[in-house]
This record gives sequence, C-alpha cells and structure tokens, in this order.
Amino acid sequence: MKQKLLFAAATAALMAAPSLAAAQDSGWYLRGNAGYGTHTDGEFSGGFVGDVESEGNAALSLGLGYEFDNNWRLETDASTLWTDLGSIGQQPSSFAKLRTNNLMLNAIYDFDEFGNWEPYVGAGVGLVRASLSAQAHDFSPGFNGPTAVLAQNPACPGAFDGFNVNSCEVDGNDTGLGWQVLAGLGYDITDNLTWDTHYKYFDTSELDFVGTRSSTAGTVSDLLTTLDGVGGHSLMTGFRYRFGGATPPPPPPPPTPTADFQCWDGSMVFNANQCPPEVVAPVADVQCWDGSMVFNAAECPAQPTYKCWDGSIVSDLSICPAQTRSGQTVASLCGSQYRQEIIYYEFDKGQSAETRNTINRILDIGQFCQVDNIRVVGHTDSSGSAAYNLALSKRRAKDAADELVRQGISSAVISSEGKGETELFVQTGDGVKEQLNRRTEVLISLSETGGVIN
Repeated sequence: MKQKLLFAAATAALMAAPSLAAAQDSGWYLRGNAGYGTHTDGEFSGGFVGDVESEGNAALSLGLGYEFDNNWRLETDASTLWTDLGSIGQQPSSFAKLRTNNLMLNAIYDFDEFGNWEPYVGAGVGLVRASLSAQAHDFSPGFNGPTAVLAQNPACPGAFDGFNVNSCEVDGNDTGLGWQVLAGLGYDITDNLTWDTHYKYFDTSELDFVGTRSSTAGTVSDLLTTLDGVGGHSLMTGFRYRFGGATPPPPPPPPTPTADFQCWDGSMVFNANQCPPEVVAPVADVQCWDGSMVFNAAECPAQPTYKCWDGSIVSDLSICPAQTRSGQTVASLCGSQYRQEIIYYEFDKGQSAETRNTINRILDIGQFCQVDNIRVVGHTDSSGSAAYNLALSKRRAKDAADELVRQGISSAVISSEGKGETELFVQTGDGVKEQLNRRTEVLISLSETGGVIN
C-alpha cells in the first residue's frame, strides 16, 4: 500500500513539473516554520518485537522555493521531528525514541481569489532519514523467597537461560524514499512577506536498523530490527519571504484616440485632411417667365401666347395695345384669363341634365371674350373597375364636347379626354360611390376683348 501511495505522489509532482517550467517566474522565496508534531504508531519486528505509540514534540521546517506567476510554487522542504515512542510493546525495561529528517521536493498550488488570504495545497516526494534509539533487557518481576526471579523481556526475544540478563540495543540510522501531502493558508502582510501556516503528513517505506544483543554471560551478537509504519503529522506556522520587488502591474492600455474634427457631411475625423471631398449641389440660376428657377432656359415650361384685338401675338393679355373706336377707349369686359365649369353626373351615367345649362354659360362668356381653346376632361368615382371607369369618363367628356359643337363652338378649339378614377376630387378608398368625383371639367382659355366705355 505504501509503495502505491509513494508512486501516486511522485506521479503528481512529475505531472506538475512541465507547467511549472513553462511559466514565467516571479521570484525566489525562503520559508521557515515551527510547530507541533507526532510520529504515527509503528511496529517493530525482528530484533525488537512490539508496537510503539509516539508522543508529540516540536517540529521544524525550512523551505527554499521558486514562485511562478501562474499560482504554482516549487520548493525544497527540509523538516525534522524528534519524538519519544515510549515502551516497546508496553513492556517494562524498554524504550524507543525516533528522529526523522526529511528532504522533499514539493509542488504547491496557491488559490488567489480571496484577497490577502491565500489557501494552498501541495504534494512532495523525497528522502526520509530516520535515527532510532531503542533498548530492552530482561527484568526481574519479583522475588521467590530469598532468590530473585528473572523474566525474559518479550520486547527482546532470544536465547534465555533464566540466569543471565539479555540486553538489546539499537542506536542507528536508515534512509528510505518518502512522500508527503500538505495544505496551508497564507496571509500577505506585505508584497514580499507572507504569514504561512500549514498542516503536513509524511510517510515512508519500512526502515531497518542494526544494533547489538548482549548477555551478562559475555556473549555479544548483531541485532537487526525493522520499524514499519514510519510517518508523521505536524502543524506549523511561520513566515515566507519572497526576494526582489513586487511584480509591477501591467501598464494600462493606451487611451483610444477620439476623432474631434467634424467634416462638412457631419462625419468625425482626426484632422481636416481625412474629410471626404465636399459635394456641392448644383444651384438652378435661370429664372423662367413664370418665376420658376431652372439650370438652363431650355428647361423652362412653354410660355402661353395670346392674340390681341389687333391680331398681334403676346404672352400676356395685359400688354395688348389699348383699343379705341372713334376716339373712344375700349375697356376689358373679361374678368379673368381662364374660366372653369363643372358638370356632375348620376351614378354610372354618361350624360347629365346639367350639360346644356353649363354650355349656355360658356356661350354667354363668348359674347364679350374671345375663346381661344376649351379643354374637356371627364372623371369617375372609384366604384367599378379601372378600365370601365376610364371608358365612362371618356363618354362623359364627349357628351360635353358634342354639346359645345352643337351650340356653335368650333371643334378646332375643343380637346377632350377621360381620366377615369385617377384624379379623384374627394379621396376615397377603392369601390366607393362619391358624387363629387363623377364630373366633367370644362376649362376655358380666354383672349382679351372688350366693350366701349361711354
């Protein structure tokens, strides 16, 4: 069992070694601890026979290690423990004392998520040097009349003749492979000084010691005894000092530059040279006859022309020459340049009872003003299909145009068209009957004429 535990501890230390070697170092340290310890119960066999139970005593430990910045430490640990094992097999006239000096290589992991407190665990392998001082001799348990009774000491079995006292004595050393586990708690007093308290358990293989067996008869012989179950517990506190200055924190990242120059398009850059080329929108700088602004005169709308009373062609009736008749001035009797009349229709009808009266009003205008042209536009509401409504609007326009011709207006100045449901006077949804949308608009363009002012 001990060989398996030793192998497991050694394997753990070797597995930790590659990660330690790859880490970036952060400094050497020296550790010293003192406390209380006790050896585990053991058993003698061979020259000595019997169990022993250890008493507690002082324990010391000194470590030299290297601390890495990935929470691992690797240290050499030297410790000593000296205890009294008491009597051998609880037999009188016997005693044993044991001292162990250990030299181990420890791999330790620190948990650094608790501020200045730093718990840690570790394991190590190495050598255990044991020094044993033990004695046992035959004894006299009492008297049988005037003669003393001699008894053999079971802690030191061997030849016994009942008269000579046999003595067994060992004062020797042995070294074996050992392993240990530990758990502790550190507290960072400064960047370099840590208060360190830990518990440690170590174990080793069987140890053999050579001594002598002697008799009052003068015989002396070698004695070989084995102590099994050599191990120990200890609880120690002390300090750990790391050499060198504190590891400086990494420098803060450089500040991110901020663009603080605003370009013409609102974007932010670091300097004016980074702005995109400015796009200058072209400006219309040509004024047309109607006041609109364009980029060149060819884009102006066509200017209407009018024929004055004297046959001259002008773009504005107001600039026609004044008309005189026998020395009298003729003034304008036309109220405006344009007139509009509207004819409304019943649902799904192409003719209207209002048509004749509306055309008569147009003829009344013609008595005083010359009619240049008449534009007739038919409309429908949104009830019905778009194709049907377009045809219906054309019939309504034709109805008004035919009445104009019938009453004497030349067809040369009349144009007619249908818009269907595309230009609603009252905006409605599709399929809605609306009388104000069922209409024909008659648009009249007038020339300047006049009457004589008395």
